[in-house]
Amino acid sequence: MTIDQIIALSASVGAFMSAIATFLTVKQMSHQRQASYLPELVLSRTIFEGIPSPIAAGPIPSHWVPKPSVESKTEVMPFFSLPLTNVGLGAAKDISVTWSFPIEQVIRQINDLAQKTLTPLYFVLEDGAVTIKSESLGGGTSFWKNQQKETLNYVLPASVQKEPAPLKIPHVYVLLTSALLFVSSKDKGSKSALSIPQLVARLDYRDIGNKAHTTVFEISLQVIAYGGDGGFIHGYLESKKCA
Repeated sequence: MTIDQIIALSASVGAFMSAIATFLTVKQMSHQRQASYLPELVLSRTIFEGIPSPIAAGPIPSHWVPKPSVESKTEVMPFFSLPLTNVGLGAAKDISVTWSFPIEQVIRQINDLAQKTLTPLYFVLEDGAVTIKSESLGGGTSFWKNQQKETLNYVLPASVQKEPAPLKIPHVYVLLTSALLFVSSKDKGSKSALSIPQLVARLDYRDIGNKAHTTVFEISLQVIAYGGDGGFIHGYLESKKCA
């Protein structure tokens, strides 16, 4: 092979390697651009006060009101919500929310504490419905099977959608955790911290390119104070993204 041929071959190889490098750079830039326009959903910490429901009998503080709204005593909010915000640059659509928490465990805790403190209160889980049985504290039924799934049409980026979308917390979770705090406040001999199970929210959704995504949040109830013979709660809900 002559020197001219070697030079020509070297130039061709260099041009080929340069083309590959350019292709990889463009591909990487394309991936970064696509990633920058993906939705990213977050749940905000929400401080609340729990008081007895104005539309239901009994002293259990199952009416949760976000702290900024507590001053409005006449406000009736049948469902407590967490603010869901899209901090990404792309819209999230066809959002399906699946809720879960150890409901049987919580009911056992409540019933055991109620028996220990001689509180006339008993919860039953039957056919996906939670029923409170108490002649003196009021009764009622909350249908857990109808609260385990929820859908949202879309959540736009925060730069476009100025107000967060309300993500309703299942009423059964609010009722049972309120009842757990209600009966635990009557256990004067217990000095240990009360263990409140986490609520898990799985969000399945699609971006504008119709690609599927999943985000899982673990939501914890942090109690600041409770008392008044069990009639009020002051606390907040905070979430941790798991996936």
